[in-house]
Amino acid sequence: MKRILKPLLSIILSVSLGYGFAQNNLGKTDDLARISLTPIVADQVEDLPESAYSLLQNKMQQIATNNGLGANSFSPRFIITVNLNIITKDVVPGPPAMIAMNIEATYYIADYTSKTVFSRKTISFKAVGINPNKAYIDGIKKINANSPEFKSFIEEGKNKIITFYNDRCDFILQEAKALASQKQYQQAIFQLTAVPDVCKDCYMKASNAIEPIFKSYLNELCNRNLAAAQAIWVANPNTSGANEISGLLAGILPDAACYGDAQKLVSEIRTKVLADEKRDWNFQMKQWDDKISLESQRIKAYRDVGVAYGTNQPNNTYHFKGWLW
Repeated sequence: MKRILKPLLSIILSVSLGYGFAQNNLGKTDDLARISLTPIVADQVEDLPESAYSLLQNKMQQIATNNGLGANSFSPRFIITVNLNIITKDVVPGPPAMIAMNIEATYYIADYTSKTVFSRKTISFKAVGINPNKAYIDGIKKINANSPEFKSFIEEGKNKIITFYNDRCDFILQEAKALASQKQYQQAIFQLTAVPDVCKDCYMKASNAIEPIFKSYLNELCNRNLAAAQAIWVANPNTSGANEISGLLAGILPDAACYGDAQKLVSEIRTKVLADEKRDWNFQMKQWDDKISLESQRIKAYRDVGVAYGTNQPNNTYHFKGWLW
């Protein structure tokens, strides 16, 4: 019997207000203020047919969606999963002969990193069909994604994840600083932007910790891109080289220490191209928009760095034997 779990898809669990954590409340949540859950479906039953597996995936998505879940989560740490166990399996005389099974579905919300279970719920259902495949499909169709049992199960998981952030905040901050000291800036920002704003104190500490790390990230990126752009321009001081450089310079933000030097290179390139080829180089350095608050633009930039890091992570294969079942 296999005990490997496959990722279904990543979704975001929107933490609604008033689950007994009013002291942590900062107001309406946005993408940076939500708790990430990765739903996965167990592939632990040897004869579970692909059609039944896909149907169970859809049921997990329905359970998530019907209980306040959105889209675009990037962290595999917190998971919501299900394990199926056949309690009885009988042949009912026909015609036609039928397969009748009693199945227990146990649902979990857990922290895969620390191997901690936050919430568990077991729901039994009956499954009948002319063969095991049909029986599985019949039983899975009977799972009620709108059941109040799922609502209480997910609320318990939400609250315990919030407690997790409150209790481990200092460790999260220290870990992010350690990553930044190793120049793993994107991962550090990713971890800090994952702190939901319903955890008021930790959220504020994480927000304050992001700024210097983000500044260091911008400076490193700027120095690297500028050096690469300068090397290309020395080798190809023409329109072809200018166009190749555009992508490097476009990634440099105004807060970077070398932004002024990058602007000088842009001016040099534009002047050279115009003088030699009688044509302008159509390129502008990135600037902060005065019409939008600098704070909101920087917060978006923080998020973009975290999202880019999260989406570039490889898919995980989950192993649960020995700690979930």
